[in-house]
Amino acid sequence: MRSRRPLTLATVVVAALSLPMSGAHADISNDRFYANQTPYGDPGTSVVAPPAGYELFFVQNVGRHGARSLTGPGTEKRALAVWKGARRKNALTTRGTKFDDQLRAFQRAEKKLGYGNLSTVGKDEWRSIGRRTASTYQGFFTAVGLRGEKIAAQTSPVYRTKQSANYFRRGLQSVVPSIPSPSRKVNKDLLIPEGSTKAGRAATAKVLRRSSVKAAARTVLLRLYKKSYVNRLSNPVGKALDVYQLYSTAPGLAKDTRVTFADYVPVSAAKHLAEATDARTFYRFGPGVKGQTSSYRGARPVLKDFFGALDARIAGGSTAAVFRLAHGEVTMPFAALIKAPRSQKQASRAFSYGSNPWRGFVAGRLAGNLEWTAFRNASGEVLVTMRYNEQPVQFNASCTPSALNPYFYRVSQLKSCLG
Repeated sequence: MRSRRPLTLATVVVAALSLPMSGAHADISNDRFYANQTPYGDPGTSVVAPPAGYELFFVQNVGRHGARSLTGPGTEKRALAVWKGARRKNALTTRGTKFDDQLRAFQRAEKKLGYGNLSTVGKDEWRSIGRRTASTYQGFFTAVGLRGEKIAAQTSPVYRTKQSANYFRRGLQSVVPSIPSPSRKVNKDLLIPEGSTKAGRAATAKVLRRSSVKAAARTVLLRLYKKSYVNRLSNPVGKALDVYQLYSTAPGLAKDTRVTFADYVPVSAAKHLAEATDARTFYRFGPGVKGQTSSYRGARPVLKDFFGALDARIAGGSTAAVFRLAHGEVTMPFAALIKAPRSQKQASRAFSYGSNPWRGFVAGRLAGNLEWTAFRNASGEVLVTMRYNEQPVQFNASCTPSALNPYFYRVSQLKSCLG
């Protein structure tokens, strides 16, 4: 039975008709170049008010898990092996002598959490998103509880997504205690294998050979090791990227350890190593090579599930919200599949920051999320709007918005332009 309760949107209502994702408010900050390991931060939350006569009746999303420790010790073992080799040859710099102790302190924090599990920051990220979501749609979720309707949660089989779902639930219930606890199930479609092609891998290799990336790698290694040792290292870019991965993971563990690795990765070098990291991710899970779809087509079952859940609700189903907690390997291809802002441009030549707007810190950021909300009027007509990292965005240019508001779309139109 449809509710005619008024919807309270307890947030700022966006008045502008255009909100590009390149805006600083939407993007948070990229000033330290952490690529897709950038913590979610606090983007604030905004919504666009629905056209007159339309009331919220369904919410769904897909999001990446929160900040975590490294998924395994491989990066640390490789970095430590290089360091031990330098120590044996008396080739450590004064700064480099501290690396071993810092790495081991970092590992202690990770082992306490468990490799691949949420950090304190990661738990806070999804608890805060839950709190803001419940505050934004408080009237709706209160009515859901009163009507005895259901909330559904989906996770991948991986524990950190289950943790994220749990902390999201806590955030929701901290604002609306009467909201029903989500019934959670594992959805294996929320694990998507990488989809790089021969052309994408060749382009990635080309990026790794760029003089700017090589120079950045050398800058990092010379902070740790003497020049004579660095000159003899094989694959110096790969070895520097291991240090960069520690550096980019550390912000997500800021409440669990004071180790940052920032002494070894100046911002000037981080920019180029982030570009190399983003290039690899772009071809594996992003828009990818021009004319090819393998990098993102694995997200099609997720899009199908979005439409299936929406159709079920329109048909009278009692599930009022579906929350999917997954991985960057899902949010990135899903964004590319639907051509979300800054995920619509494929690469006709090797990816670079100068030639393509795609960024891992937007499309793949920790706890990043895409949300669809559906509104219905008394005649049963349905309109859908989207938020990306809690900011209103329009669907891609091939989708024709409703004449009532350029941020709202008919379901038939979305099935046509996104299908």
